[in-house]
Amino acid sequence: MSVLLIFTLLSVCPGAGSLLYSQLPDGNECILVCIDSVDVFTRPDSSAMFMIKLAPDDQVVLSGRTVDGWLGFDPGVAQAANIGSFRLRWVSGDARYLTDSEINNVPVIWGPRAGITYAMIYESSPLYSEPDSLSAIVDSVPSSSAAAIIFRTEDWYLLDLSIGPLGQNVEGWIRSMDVSASGDLDTIQLTE
Repeated sequence: MSVLLIFTLLSVCPGAGSLLYSQLPDGNECILVCIDSVDVFTRPDSSAMFMIKLAPDDQVVLSGRTVDGWLGFDPGVAQAANIGSFRLRWVSGDARYLTDSEINNVPVIWGPRAGITYAMIYESSPLYSEPDSLSAIVDSVPSSSAAAIIFRTEDWYLLDLSIGPLGQNVEGWIRSMDVSASGDLDTIQLTE
């Protein structure tokens, strides 16, 4: 009850922080209000790329949370090719903040780990046994999903579906033109 009262006071006090980096809430969303300065990262990991620092009283609308407590919000700006949780910016659950509703009401979602280059899948696509569309299909990946890229050729990526939201113990090749990479492709070994 006291958290809601404090939130209400922050929301109506002149000079309180404004709602940042998201669409306006629709009444069903959870708003986070920073108590102190809060670091924001590109992925739910403090070793990920630092984006910005929110100031005390800044507010964001939460879109999701990870099982280990990171809180994600949509920055509300155009992002070339980012989908799903790759669109979010992340705040540590250890940051000092208040919310206007129960944090447990924010949906738990998968968050991409730092240091891994992922393929973001836009449309359901087959995975092949070799980097060749005439090779056997080993599985498929659903639209709006992601998987780690572990090797690459000029035109293909070898994906490991166990590293990503699917969590399947499957590896297969996908054409690079069918996905978008998130992360540093230069860290992925280029094979012939």
